[in-house]
Amino acid sequence: MTTTPSRTPLTARCSEDLIALAPVVLGFWPEESIVLLTFGAARPFHARVDLPPREVQDKKVRGEVCRMLLGPAQRYGVRAVVLLYFTSDLLAAEAVHTTLARGCRRARIQVVSGVVADGHAYVDLGAGGGRLGPPTPYDVTIHPFVLDALVSGQLPHRSRDEMAAGLELDPVLAAPVLAALADGGLLDTGPPADGRAIGTQGAWVEQTVARAVATGELPRPGELARLLWTLQVPLVRDAAWSLLDRAGATAHVRFWTDVLRRAPDPVAAAPAALLGWSAWQAGDGALAWAAVDRCRRSEPAYPLAADLAKLLEHAVPPESWTGVPDWRIGLPRGGGDAH
Repeated sequence: MTTTPSRTPLTARCSEDLIALAPVVLGFWPEESIVLLTFGAARPFHARVDLPPREVQDKKVRGEVCRMLLGPAQRYGVRAVVLLYFTSDLLAAEAVHTTLARGCRRARIQVVSGVVADGHAYVDLGAGGGRLGPPTPYDVTIHPFVLDALVSGQLPHRSRDEMAAGLELDPVLAAPVLAALADGGLLDTGPPADGRAIGTQGAWVEQTVARAVATGELPRPGELARLLWTLQVPLVRDAAWSLLDRAGATAHVRFWTDVLRRAPDPVAAAPAALLGWSAWQAGDGALAWAAVDRCRRSEPAYPLAADLAKLLEHAVPPESWTGVPDWRIGLPRGGGDAH
């Protein structure tokens, strides 16, 4: 599930406004998706999940969708929701909408509107299910919400797949880093295990990442190779993680995206997880989930990604995070000097 904090308030007065609002709050155009817009809570949020295809839908599947979307809504005291279904399968959307509307009634959450949109026409759904009218043509590509988002950079991707593709290895960018890893024999060498060596590498990582984030300049290929190699050690990775805060999160997103696009799969888990945490702190839940998925492909049970996934699933607000404890705790003295 993608969760995104509510940003600058936008006033929606009709179904087309609601359809245009979805890509703005998500950062991409949703496809075969259910989008939940929430209102009335102390901290409103928006969420997206895949719409289950009609052929796999049953009571259990629809109940899981209800749990994923309405669980966080109940926890945060949401009073009203809008349910948007982006699909050409009207029957699949109607079946899920009936379940979600029933769940909202039980939770005493008002369904303000339900809309199914296929990219060309939309159908309004009732609060309890059922169609309220015939399909209505629409085009939100030049809607003011969308145009403002394009100008401000809030809508950088055409689809979630396009966003995820931006986290994949770029062979051209990665070639110098791969050469440095091979020349240094790092892919065949285990990462540091001695406490003093871990401290030294952690201090170097801390300095290197801090400098790169502050200046916007990516380290040289040899330094990137060393960074990727040593980030395999959890404590060293935590040295980089400890630099993250909400104020600088966007700069960390840029840095870790650049690193991840140069990271071969065996050493991609750490930068992917760090990108995910940075995106969450920057308020970009969609990118955070894409980074979690990228991390899991490299290392399915990576603990840092699993922890982030739990926070995203429960729509935990980024501001609730208090940061990382001192990564040096327990290391031998004198092991925290960079070389």
